[in-house]
Amino acid sequence: MESPIRDCSAAALSWLAHLVACETVSGAASNLDLLRRVDGALRGMGFAIRYTYSPDRQRANLYASLGGDVGGVLLSGHTDVVPVAGQEWSRPPFTLTREGDRLFGRGVCDMKGFLACVLAVLERLDRKALRRPVHVALTFDEEIGCVGVRSLLEDLHVFGIRPEACVVGEPTQMRVVRAHKGRHALRCAVVGRAEHSSLSGIGVNAAEVACALVAEIARQADQLAQGEGDADFYVPYSTLAVCRVQAGQATNVIPERAEFDFDLRFLPSADPDAVLAPIHAHAADLQRRMRARVESSRIEVSRRTAVPALLPTAAEDAIVERLFQAGAARGSHVAFTTEAGLYQAAGIPTVVCGPGDIAQAHTADEFITLAQLALCEDVLARLLAS
Repeated sequence: MESPIRDCSAAALSWLAHLVACETVSGAASNLDLLRRVDGALRGMGFAIRYTYSPDRQRANLYASLGGDVGGVLLSGHTDVVPVAGQEWSRPPFTLTREGDRLFGRGVCDMKGFLACVLAVLERLDRKALRRPVHVALTFDEEIGCVGVRSLLEDLHVFGIRPEACVVGEPTQMRVVRAHKGRHALRCAVVGRAEHSSLSGIGVNAAEVACALVAEIARQADQLAQGEGDADFYVPYSTLAVCRVQAGQATNVIPERAEFDFDLRFLPSADPDAVLAPIHAHAADLQRRMRARVESSRIEVSRRTAVPALLPTAAEDAIVERLFQAGAARGSHVAFTTEAGLYQAAGIPTVVCGPGDIAQAHTADEFITLAQLALCEDVLARLLAS
């Protein structure tokens, strides 16, 4: 879908250049410099500002309200970006560059483009004509498990701040998404007993045990693919994937330790604990067999991240209709996970709608088009005026 405006505003470009220049890599870099400039701009518009911080106080969530704490729309986006290390960029990743209709830079699509549009539209907002409150949330460390938004939501609950709806501006090409999969990220550590490889069978080979559990995960993934699904998703079933495996130090030593990470992406209708139960049961059975040989052997499965799915409910009907009236298009369900599931779980009707294509997110030479930014500005301006 294209906007009648062929170019985005100079204000959006200026904001995007500033946001991209802030190297806010998840978990590794502070976002406080980015927030300082945003804070100054929003306070100048009359917004009341709140902060919640990471434990080391190097990263923060910014929450801004204009027109009251209750009611109105919350526009939410994360400030962190994924690393550029190991990617072959053809241009400086933290400098906004333009080529034709495309703007390049880390985070332009996911999701600093949306934040730039929000800030540009708010600068033009006729605050005297405002009919409802406006809220803005900028969160930290979304890319590593939606970390920051959790403390933000706790803060809103404690102080009775309750928007009537939330729009999370992840890249959907300005299509309204009402459902996405949930995610559990898990780590499995297997501890056996090292031996010289010529004595295989005396100790417990942690790598072999890990492989047996990986095979069980693959079997469960196949069963999910054959089970009941949801045709509204591009991948219409819950998925399991092993994403990282590490074991062993030398070819003549039986590995004492093996570790792997695996990922569950589950449909809104699925129970993640039920999906994982057969894997936990198989791990317990393997551990019993390990301990029959070496009592100190063990398998530890830990959950690293848990983000709920976003479900389509009647509570979102009003904000969906307002977005349609503002010029957004109807979208399908998506497989990627966002903070929207957490906002919804906190009782705030939430949808996902933002500029850019998820296919460009996290890639080398990440880009967004000027037309997408222009459309986003147009939709947001109409939404806030409604």
